[in-house]
Amino acid sequence: MPKKTLFAAATLLLLSSLKARAAYIDLTTAGSSSYGDAAIGGANSFFVQQISPQSTGTGVIDPFVRIQKTGAEQGYNTSLGAPLDDKKPVDQYTRALLLSDVPIVTLSDGHPYRQFLLDVNEDTGGSDELLSLNQIQIFRSTIDRTDDNNPNPTAGSSPLIAFGSPTPTEIFRFNDSTDVREILLDYSLNSGSGSGDMFLYVRNEQFSLGSGDYVILYSQFGDPPGGRSSSDGFEEWSVLQGNTTQAVPAPPAFLLMGLGAGIMGFVARRRREVVAA
Repeated sequence: MPKKTLFAAATLLLLSSLKARAAYIDLTTAGSSSYGDAAIGGANSFFVQQISPQSTGTGVIDPFVRIQKTGAEQGYNTSLGAPLDDKKPVDQYTRALLLSDVPIVTLSDGHPYRQFLLDVNEDTGGSDELLSLNQIQIFRSTIDRTDDNNPNPTAGSSPLIAFGSPTPTEIFRFNDSTDVREILLDYSLNSGSGSGDMFLYVRNEQFSLGSGDYVILYSQFGDPPGGRSSSDGFEEWSVLQGNTTQAVPAPPAFLLMGLGAGIMGFVARRRREVVAA
């Protein structure tokens, strides 16, 4: 096979691999992490990290929304009721969140981020331990609210929530409606409810957009539009109190070197096969 053909084949393999990886962020390995591009926020505007088993129980975490429904579920934080699939009681586990409550953490890339903690609770039998997180939207608002447009998750598109007047400023969005990306989580990696499963870090500069003291976080899990349904207990978003956590992701250059070495190895093996033939 000519060298140009071999190089083209390797390039196509790389592009197809990157395309497949872009469809979801895989956090099903302990300690795994990833920077990501957001529909609102732009390139490398967020970082997600699977949390190693640890205690994040009472007195450490501060829950602001619990969501629960079998199959697919969605919700956002408010003190005015329990909209969508939010769990009651309100004001204990589902409540309004102030911007001043959300900790700022500087990651190893030198940028400050706002930190959120996600704890998932799924069935402990086989594939039901996996869960798809399909959408995250974050707003700054001048008021607490429940006037959502009740998005309806469907296969092939990501749900989008919006609110009425005074219109809050959407400062972060994981997916547009035409995207079908997901963050894949594995409940079995941690010790159960209250231990935490994922840190979400959003660039702090996004929170300078708009105005208002209230932060609204909307999220949607399950099938549709993801591949793994919600199957058991509630999903819970929290903020940490007195947090000093520092995330240490693998340097991007190191990851690229490894990917490049894999491609070169593929090309070298193919050349040896051609010579042997």
